[in-house]
Amino acid sequence: MNKQTKGAIAAGAAALLLAGGAGTMAAWNSSQTVGGGTVQSGNLSLTTVSGSTGWKWVNGPLAGQAFNPAADKLVPGDQVAYDAVVKIGAQGKNLTAKLVADAASITGTNGLDTALTNNVTADVDGTTLPTGPGGATVTSAQDGKNVNVHVNFTLPSSVSGTTAQDGTVNLSNFAVTLTQTS
Repeated sequence: MNKQTKGAIAAGAAALLLAGGAGTMAAWNSSQTVGGGTVQSGNLSLTTVSGSTGWKWVNGPLAGQAFNPAADKLVPGDQVAYDAVVKIGAQGKNLTAKLVADAASITGTNGLDTALTNNVTADVDGTTLPTGPGGATVTSAQDGKNVNVHVNFTLPSSVSGTTAQDGTVNLSNFAVTLTQTS
């Protein structure tokens, strides 16, 4: 017999011994159902309360008065706000989310869409929610509550030259989103 044949026979015998040994090995075991119960996941939702939206001037001599996006024109330094009431669904003990204006839903021309900045603040029952970069923070404490959302749009006074002149921004379908952060 040549070396390859002897090696193949030895490998086959070793495989049979290992397979045979694995099949004859016995070990005691036991199991018991411990009744852990049912686990459920929470949810995160945002619903606009009908009839609760509107625009207003935030600064200057018109502060507090209605802003009409179809007729009023912004100049550098102007600030306007869109207010809405939304019902929050935030179920989950460790749930934290950010309420923001979705930049992808804001489109425009002549650079006005990129020059216009926005900041989202919110309050519940007169208490302001924590706000930082990226929007207002929502937790499970706001679950089922109506939250007053304020989206402030600013055309910074630093805009100069012809930047954003005669521009438009389509805010008719801009979105406010609620995204989990932890």
